[in-house]
Amino acid sequence: MVGRGSRLRFWASIWVALFAASLVHAQTPPPPTSPIAAMPEACRVPGSVFVTDAKLVHAAKRVVLDKRLSIVAIGSSSTMGMGASSADAAWPARLEADLRRRLPNVAVTVQNRAKPRETADQMAKRLAKDVLSLKPDLVVWETGTADAVRSIDLDQFGTTLEDGLAAIAAAKADTLLVTPQYARDTVRLIGFQPYIDAMNQAGLRHDVAIFPRYETMRHWIESGQMKLENVPREDMTKVADMLYDCLGRQIARVVLRAMNLPKDFFSTPTR
Repeated sequence: MVGRGSRLRFWASIWVALFAASLVHAQTPPPPTSPIAAMPEACRVPGSVFVTDAKLVHAAKRVVLDKRLSIVAIGSSSTMGMGASSADAAWPARLEADLRRRLPNVAVTVQNRAKPRETADQMAKRLAKDVLSLKPDLVVWETGTADAVRSIDLDQFGTTLEDGLAAIAAAKADTLLVTPQYARDTVRLIGFQPYIDAMNQAGLRHDVAIFPRYETMRHWIESGQMKLENVPREDMTKVADMLYDCLGRQIARVVLRAMNLPKDFFSTPTR
């Protein structure tokens, strides 16, 4: 088991807590009648966690008019799928799989442009070349974790978000911001909340949707759906795959709600 001192010295060790999770059944199933409600029990989260009411206007228009949806994910280690069994197990790939399942007549693509350990500023500097050049309808921007770990100046972080969101909007694309991850071992050492607050404030000012990964994972962990302690190292890859699959499904849930598509676009819910 990696010690506390090592967790502070090495970025990668932050993820040990995430990969050492064991998923069990949830306690709060969503209504069974919605086309976006079919969710494996291990992945379920109360609806009260998702408070954003921003709409993905460009993405919805593309789906309705052209029956296609182009998404680009940008982020750092977790978006790359660190600890997963393969690239197909990373959450952007699982997001694509779930959207394709739920929108069977829509050509959905999710391209992953993540790089390890990047701050928001590093991501923003390559938005034009690595993301917007692909002409996405939706950019899923996971950020804040590396900034909190490195104690990046909050004003600088906020300005970077503002500039990045403005650039994405100017390219006629929607944005979904994804907040940092939650793990009990790390929140005692690192102050994530100010960075999450900055993301929420930027989201409100630019009317962009937010996926509350921090609150989602906190529910999984604190409710007992995830247990981070005393899991054998040989199980970490399997558990990482499960975690990323749940994240991909929940991000798909937020995307579909924010697009507010007609019911006839959806497949019959299945588990």
